[in-house]
Amino acid sequence: MALAKIKKIQLIGSKSKKSEILEVLQDSGAVDIIEIADDSELKGDSYQDLQSNQKTELAHANVEFAIKLLNDHGKKRGILEGPEVLSNKEVEERVKNFDYEKIVEGCTKVEEKIANAKNNLSALKNELSLYTPWKKLEIPVENIKETVNTKTILGSLKTNNLDDAKEKIIKLSDLISLEVVNKGTADSYLMVIFEKELEREIRQVLTEYKFSESELPKTEGLVTDYLKTVEKDIHTNEKALKETDKELKELGENIQNLHVVHDYLSWKIEKTDTDKKLGQTEYSFMVTGWMQKKNIDKIKGYIDEVTNEYELTEIPLEKDEIPPVELDNNKFLSPFEAVSKIYGLPKSDELDPTPFLAAYFIVFFALCLTDAGYGLVMFFAMLAILKFFKLADGIKKLVTLLMYGGIVTFIIGALFGGWFGLTPEQVPQFLTYAADNGEQFFVFQKINALTNPIAVLILALSLGFIQVLMGVIMKFVHTFRTVDKKEALLESGTWVFLLSSIGFMILTMTGVLPESLVGLSKNLALIGVGIIIVKSAIASTVGAWKNKKGGIVGKFISSIFGGLIPGSLKGVLGLYDLVGYMSDILSYSRMLALGLATAIIGLAVNIVAGLVLGMPYVGWLLAAVVFVGGHIFNLLLNALGSFIHSGRLQFVEFFTKFMEGGGDEFKPFSKKTKYIFLKK
Repeated sequence: MALAKIKKIQLIGSKSKKSEILEVLQDSGAVDIIEIADDSELKGDSYQDLQSNQKTELAHANVEFAIKLLNDHGKKRGILEGPEVLSNKEVEERVKNFDYEKIVEGCTKVEEKIANAKNNLSALKNELSLYTPWKKLEIPVENIKETVNTKTILGSLKTNNLDDAKEKIIKLSDLISLEVVNKGTADSYLMVIFEKELEREIRQVLTEYKFSESELPKTEGLVTDYLKTVEKDIHTNEKALKETDKELKELGENIQNLHVVHDYLSWKIEKTDTDKKLGQTEYSFMVTGWMQKKNIDKIKGYIDEVTNEYELTEIPLEKDEIPPVELDNNKFLSPFEAVSKIYGLPKSDELDPTPFLAAYFIVFFALCLTDAGYGLVMFFAMLAILKFFKLADGIKKLVTLLMYGGIVTFIIGALFGGWFGLTPEQVPQFLTYAADNGEQFFVFQKINALTNPIAVLILALSLGFIQVLMGVIMKFVHTFRTVDKKEALLESGTWVFLLSSIGFMILTMTGVLPESLVGLSKNLALIGVGIIIVKSAIASTVGAWKNKKGGIVGKFISSIFGGLIPGSLKGVLGLYDLVGYMSDILSYSRMLALGLATAIIGLAVNIVAGLVLGMPYVGWLLAAVVFVGGHIFNLLLNALGSFIHSGRLQFVEFFTKFMEGGGDEFKPFSKKTKYIFLKK
């Protein structure tokens, strides 16, 4: 339940066995390989290796293209089946017996057909749109041309300008023919035939009315005949496009195999890229990297199965070198790593916060939700997902965490009397009892947050005080063990004493502890305050005495006025940090607000469901929809809010007391998958 012990290792082996050893390392997923410096004499990257990698990357890109093309046409595995689970041997066998290049080639040809058909359709539909207004033109296209004495203009203008333009043009001369070929609501299409000497006047009129000149298709015969040909071509291309769906469906039968090949080629690329990180000579190679200490002997055993031409040893860290970080928790705690990683990884010399936040996070989550019914629904929903779905490790941990949340929410919800927003009066009497104050409670209920929110607030603040104090204690322990004992005692240690004393004083003054201890608790709190002030005064006085050069009198005056007095003031001002701690503790009151929000929304849903229930004929159906839909919405909304706010309390109020974060993640050389699950 801590950070994994990461060691720096060096592996030197025979170059003839490099591929086999790298295969073992990739299968194990246990080594984070450090790339050798670019200027190192051992840096290796042959032209043949480069060519091989480019070929693999091209094949990988082609397979990705095929998968993307076939995604909507391939045979999909059932939602309960999940990705295929295969062993290394099964993957290699599948790749060996599957001609993926043939499928990629088929996909390329189909994609070209689709592209050509779509391009043709776009051009043809544009032609259809362009020339349809001229389909009533009864003159063959080839006859519409310039003669020795005449000229023809075709084009369009706005229909509301048609009459005025027509009148002006006809007035110019009797030797003008103006035919309205197509009169539409918005635009009208004209053919004007005139003597060439009238062209300038006619164009002036047409320009005045924003006439747009048009051209007819380069064809012979009537426009309507040309349009029939275009429509026929459109039908032909649409048919060709439909035929490609059939081809894609046939090719899509291979999509599962393409998924396997995709991941296999990804491994090859990863392996080749990793090869470039190694130190290499003509006859040997060298791997430098990070490995968990507990895995070193295990990896040696795996390599021994393929070769003994190697040497794997631990090596010391270089100056200022910091190892990467990997969280290493048991099966129960590992789901909480998802919360820790949202904040970021601790540094390699810091504590793993996961085991310390687990109980707080899950209890705070439940306090924000506070409905036993919602807890049961969440628990069984997450349990079903874990049982019937194949999930990646990260998703599986998150689902497991939510399942834990469901269990604890059920327990706390029962104590708070939260059952789908129902009140004790709405359930059978045997499920309730009369509390000491005469209030009707559910069985197992101890607190009513709606009528006694102060009790919940006190609980929330108490838990907040305990967690904040725990954070300061963790800072003290960490500093004491790994940094400096003196610094731990004088810094974190003094705050641990003061906060503990304040907690002790609160317990005595509220009657939790005997009243006879009130005086002692107050004195301890005052001692804590005095320690902080005196500590600062002594540190400043000693510093001023050491830094002042000269005689004893000068040192004495400097230590009083330059050390003791300002140091004491600094100590008093340092007590302002206590306000910060109290502010952090008050942040935990948000749990009360979120818990009340869940209860009130649930209550409102039930009231609305009750109102629609009385409607004739459909009342029961509407009430069921409102009840189920409303509570699902309330559960989803407040479960998300509970997760976020419980996490925020860890990140902002707890982690900051003992952890800086910013550690580098341990990223092992491994076989990462996108479409399949690899048997371990």
